[in-house]
Amino acid sequence: MRRKKVCFVGYGATEYSRKSEASALWYYAESIRQALRQTGLHKNDIRGFSITTQASPDYSPHVAEQLGLEVDWVLNGDYGGAGGVMSVRRAADAIEAGHVDVVVLVGGNSFDKSVSNQRPLEYQRANYVDVYGYGGPNSLMALIQRLHMEQYGTTLEQIGKIAVSQRENALNNPQALFREPMSLQDYLNSRMISDPIRLFDCVMPCSGAECVILASEEKTKKITDKPVYLVTDAEISHYQVANMLPDKTTFGMKVVGDRIFSEVKHEDIDLFEIYDDYPIAVMIQIEDLGYCKKGEGGKFVAAHDLTYKGDFPVNTGGGELSVGQAGLAGGFLHIVEALRQLRGEAEGHQVTKAERALVTGIGWLNYGHNLGTTAALVMERRK
Repeated sequence: MRRKKVCFVGYGATEYSRKSEASALWYYAESIRQALRQTGLHKNDIRGFSITTQASPDYSPHVAEQLGLEVDWVLNGDYGGAGGVMSVRRAADAIEAGHVDVVVLVGGNSFDKSVSNQRPLEYQRANYVDVYGYGGPNSLMALIQRLHMEQYGTTLEQIGKIAVSQRENALNNPQALFREPMSLQDYLNSRMISDPIRLFDCVMPCSGAECVILASEEKTKKITDKPVYLVTDAEISHYQVANMLPDKTTFGMKVVGDRIFSEVKHEDIDLFEIYDDYPIAVMIQIEDLGYCKKGEGGKFVAAHDLTYKGDFPVNTGGGELSVGQAGLAGGFLHIVEALRQLRGEAEGHQVTKAERALVTGIGWLNYGHNLGTTAALVMERRK
């Protein structure tokens, strides 16, 4: 879908913590407060509101009430790791339809031990997999990674380069939980979790929140002189669901990528914020987006510099692998980092040429077929 008059006008991000027991509501409020401060908006200017989380016991209307927001539009973005991108799509629809002109989207997580608030996982996993001792997402991605390695000759060194490059990107990012250099040997020597998935293939759960503010083009002109436009976006849910033997090494990003690149050219993208719950997921998405043929992701990664200084910058702030995964804030982490880059505000890890960014989201790791949700968008800086 081609967009014309929807803009990102601001963002907010809290610190990420493994120790804080502040409530999810506190994290939502703090990230929103930062975004409002950045834009000069007041909370009364907010006309639409969305939360994307697994940690809150409440849904968006209740959270809006607790935050003192009187709004015309609410959304509970329950799309897993794709929640950031898919919530942006729905907010853009509401803005284009004229229902609202300013929307706040927030995702977050809390380790608040006083509340047992994790929602049940999908029925398929609970009923058909966990009962046999299946190890959750780590085991699923281990099977996908092993299949990719066996079918295409992909090596651990190629996969590890993604994690190592993202760690380099995180070194100057104060939000990142991991800011110690990591070598490829460190990656290869890290503890085995679910063969071939290692410790440094896995994200670190933490507390935190991310927030973005969208506005109509008309409203944007009154808010900021750094407009970032939503150019195009696409999504698909339950790719290959009718296929009894789906290709597990191809995600719905193949369909989404075809739609995205019918509107923009591959070579027009300057930086890539790719959902990175695991390095192999990043590699598969690079293939599915059409930057190389299926099975050649390992060779592509080996041939390119993925750091913020390189020729194919990926997850320029470190991604979830080095920053941390604050629950479903993970889907917003990549959008916020893209905004920093496009606005020239990524101090210490700024991409030299940052005019257009591609952001992806994947979520709900189904156990019978493929990913539940897959989405992507392109953002563009304009003067």
